[in-house]
Parts: sequence; C-alpha cells; structure tokens
Amino acid sequence: MRRTITTILGLTAATWLTCVQADVSVLAVRLGAKDVVALAKFYDAAFGLKQIDSVGTPPTEIIMRYGATVAAAKSGTSPEFLVQNRPAGAPASDSQPHAIFRVTDLAATVTAAKAAGAKMSGDIASVAIGGMPVKIATMTDPDGNVLEVMELAKGADHLPHP
Repeated sequence: MRRTITTILGLTAATWLTCVQADVSVLAVRLGAKDVVALAKFYDAAFGLKQIDSVGTPPTEIIMRYGATVAAAKSGTSPEFLVQNRPAGAPASDSQPHAIFRVTDLAATVTAAKAAGAKMSGDIASVAIGGMPVKIATMTDPDGNVLEVMELAKGADHLPHP
C-alpha cells in the first residue's frame, strides 16, 4: 500500500511539473566570431542563411534566418542564427555561444528549469528589442551550457527586424 501511494504521489508531482511548463520553442542560436561579417558570409554561402538585421556600425552582431531571399528570410519564422563578435582573447569555448528559447510563461519555465537542475545567472530582465517588450532569463543547464529564455509580447512569435 505504501508503495502504491508513493507511486501515485510521484506520478502526480511529475504531471504537475509538466503542466506548469510554458510552451517552448527554439528562438535562436548564437555563435561567437572573430569577424562577424566574414562568418556571416560563410553561413550565407554554406547554408543559405540571409542577413535580416545587424547591430552596430561596423556590425558587432549579424542576425540571420533561412529564406530564398532577404525579404523571404525577414518575413520567415525559422529560428534566428546570431553571429556575434567574440571578445578579443576569448576562447571559442567561452559562454557566448548558447541556445535561445521562446516561452509563453517565463516564470513557470524558470521554476521548471530550476527544479530540473538549472542555475540562474542574474535576475530576470525586462528590455525592449525592436520596440517590443521582452522578458529575459539567463541560466546554465546542469553541464554548464548557457541558456537564454525569452518571453515575447503576447501574440508575438519572433523578434521584430526592420
């Protein structure tokens, strides 16, 4: 009887934790580059990614997405591929490369991730990206991989790019 009750409680807890997770999808992947322009050209030539936006002049980050043309890539919804300037002297194994997830409920996702073994890196931040309010949490998984989790404005499924 004790085993049955323990099993039922365990299954109930697992079901409850599954229910508190928000909808999750991959939003972007970020890679470090010694020369962002050169590396962006490589990903265009090798994989057909098109530049849809950039940050800075000269660019310190180039945002790319799949599409037959730049216009198609800008209007597409595939995950973004971010090529960001790697700080001088930083090894290729630094924490800059990471996965970025879009979630519908950041608080629930952070709670579930922490329960599964993630560690927060700082506090949840609220910022505007392209004029859109975004909540961001940065954490590490149990192996130390950096994860960025974003809750976009209600109804948005990707970040705006001009």
